[in-house]
Amino acid sequence: MGRIAANDKPSPLQREFDFVLSQGVEPFLRGLGFMRDGLEFRRDRGDLYDVVGFQENWHNGVTRSHGSFINVGVGSRQVDAAWKGPRSVPLLDRRWESIVPDLPYEVRFDRNTDLIDFAAALCDGLEEVIAVIEEYASTTALVQYAVTYNYLHHYEETCCYLAAIADVDTLAGYVGVLRDRFGHQDRWVNFNRRISEVTGKHTATLLGLGLLDPLVA
Repeated sequence: MGRIAANDKPSPLQREFDFVLSQGVEPFLRGLGFMRDGLEFRRDRGDLYDVVGFQENWHNGVTRSHGSFINVGVGSRQVDAAWKGPRSVPLLDRRWESIVPDLPYEVRFDRNTDLIDFAAALCDGLEEVIAVIEEYASTTALVQYAVTYNYLHHYEETCCYLAAIADVDTLAGYVGVLRDRFGHQDRWVNFNRRISEVTGKHTATLLGLGLLDPLVA
């Protein structure tokens, strides 16, 4: 929850940030079905879940202003169930400005900032972001986003899910894109191994198509 001053009490700007979240952002997001856990807000939406997280700048407490980055995610319980990892993994996992390009890379305020206006601007931006992520209304749409835009980001989870539902065509297309893009690199041997490990019985199909290489003991 940010940096702590030498007297073990939150700095004034940290307290102001907590005010912005608790009095501005939290009521707004709660109205849209989100629940707060520290700096993260999450809601369930059918088989999907949405996450909004505030990542504080490491320099807070030693600068004259207080900054945060806003991370946004959309995940699927079906994908998480197939992956069986220790934590949920949103396949859409981006900074808010990559979802709505007009939004700032970092949100920042200082002692002269009108915090009511600042909180209102945050909520306006979040409203735009949420309108975009709500366009992903199913696991199928979310996975299509992943195979189109993610490349290596969460590639293991994506391949694992596609193998689990036996969507071999989409799996082969995705692995083909990865091989075309990264197959010439030395690190491809690691990607090749991990894809082979998570695709189960469908690994043989990918090998037969020339999309994966046989593992070397």
